[in-house]
Amino acid sequence: MTVWRITGGEGGPDPGAREAPRYDIVEHDSALLRITAASGVPRVLLAGEVDVSNTAAVARALRAVQDRVSGDLHADLSGVEFMDVAGLRAFSEAARALHERDCLLVLHGVPPHIERLFTLIGWNAAPGLEIHCPPRR
Repeated sequence: MTVWRITGGEGGPDPGAREAPRYDIVEHDSALLRITAASGVPRVLLAGEVDVSNTAAVARALRAVQDRVSGDLHADLSGVEFMDVAGLRAFSEAARALHERDCLLVLHGVPPHIERLFTLIGWNAAPGLEIHCPPRR
């Protein structure tokens, strides 16, 4: 696991703005997919493609965040361009594991084509899974 610390820019934060999570832990970085986590809060950011070749890395990253920080786990998928059924399964299985701990896996920024796959397969209703804040169409 590589830890990168990202510093803020010049001038400091806007006092009225809500501070965005700082994704400073690299959980996985390959040619297809990059997964970064925020230290101290249960959030992950995914960018690239999620398929059968990297679903084990997705599952490991989600478990690692769950082990570090308790509560609902939030995953930002706005940077995910492609996801196959194996990727959908990895998220639904993670959601079920969280459900057993009375927590949720909340997916944010889910691209419409991926949201549609979750719905077609029926895994959008998986216990512990909440698809929240889809991007505007």
